[in-house]
Amino acid sequence: MTDYLDNTPISWGTEIINGFVPSQYKNQTKFLHPPEFSKTPMFEGTVKEALLRKLSDPLGYDLSFDKLVEQKYQKGKPVVFVVDDYTRPNNHTKIILPIMIEKVLSLNVLKEDIRILIATGTHRLPKESEFTKILGEQISEEYRSQIVSHDCDIEGVYVGESDAGTPMEFDKLAFEASILVPITDSELHYFAGVAGTIKEICPGIASRNTVRQNHPKMFDRKLGFHPGCKLGGTEENPVITDIKNMVNIVKTKVTIFGIDTIVTEGKIVYISTGDLVELHDEAKQHIVKMRTLRLPKAAGIVVSGMQSWGINLYQAGKGIHAAWNAVKHDGKGEILAVAPLPDGIGNANYEQVMKETGDMPLQEALEYILDNYCTTETFKIGNQKPVDTMRIVKMIGEGNLKIISDWDAEQLRKYYRVDPIKNPEESPVDTLRRAISKYMSKNPDELIYIMDDPGLYIIIE
Repeated sequence: MTDYLDNTPISWGTEIINGFVPSQYKNQTKFLHPPEFSKTPMFEGTVKEALLRKLSDPLGYDLSFDKLVEQKYQKGKPVVFVVDDYTRPNNHTKIILPIMIEKVLSLNVLKEDIRILIATGTHRLPKESEFTKILGEQISEEYRSQIVSHDCDIEGVYVGESDAGTPMEFDKLAFEASILVPITDSELHYFAGVAGTIKEICPGIASRNTVRQNHPKMFDRKLGFHPGCKLGGTEENPVITDIKNMVNIVKTKVTIFGIDTIVTEGKIVYISTGDLVELHDEAKQHIVKMRTLRLPKAAGIVVSGMQSWGINLYQAGKGIHAAWNAVKHDGKGEILAVAPLPDGIGNANYEQVMKETGDMPLQEALEYILDNYCTTETFKIGNQKPVDTMRIVKMIGEGNLKIISDWDAEQLRKYYRVDPIKNPEESPVDTLRRAISKYMSKNPDELIYIMDDPGLYIIIE
């Protein structure tokens, strides 16, 4: 009877699965965690104590949060907290938001003047049943009537064009606020470089048209993506440069006070507050170091868990991208993406483009998408994902991107450039056991990497 390692826990939806790597490969298996130092809090005391200190001495402000509320709050003009949607883990939201609500109530903000704006970007609107996942049970119940989900297709407030010519339109609730308070966690992002902070404004509460004009700045006709649009890349990144400019303009129209965190393995390890653009710059200095792993050799097989990103194939692309950096690019390495996909594909534009090009050879499909769906005139949110998927498949080899999922295997295989390998009667653990054993029987000397953090940036030295 085969024994299996018990130290490789990864996500399967809301569950944790384990025990799928045969013990005989123990010395060839490595679980890719964030660096150890990134698990140590960068503050003393509790999260609440650290947050309150940061509120007293915020970045880019000459006065404390308390004084800012005293100056800006007017009865009937709400304090608006902006939070991530259901596609994110929201560990930080469920910890920080109750503290901040308690704080503003202590500053004589009326309870009825609190609003919670869910930054859905261009994602579908959250279901009411998902409010608890986003906000926690107490806040979602107590403030249910004061929760607003951003809808990118409802007319917002137009504030002009950015320096790069992007039309800027944002949720009208933001401009009704006495203070807008985005609560974010910074992470690496596969084309924006660093997510969190300013991305809570765009795409978080931006109109579809604003995002549609900003995001095509990532594309390059030859390379697929602009060289600056990569994990951790912000200095020469046209997407994030444009978003910074937009936020600086919006700041002249409404008071924005940001609260940013970094979360490692479910725990807040960094907190800062103040000016949203300055918070982004500060977070970049920390998050790149905290999420970068340098390894001497690529693996033959990479098992990639998705945490909350396994909700649909569109979001699961983040975990696939992270695994891409860790696997061999010689046509012999395999990515095993573990994502149940309860929401299926997750983006109609992604779905349309992949189906339209499903019968094309890979390179032809890539060029077709860039030419027909990735200009500022034609781009729709979701069109970037086929480009990323296809360049990954191009580099690791067709047939080597495999997925363990409960979703429609026939469609995944036919249209989405992935190989679905889970049989309906199998558990995900059984599928992984079968896939790893099959691969290693033919490649017994290869390395196996296990990862459950789509935010990791793997560099093979």
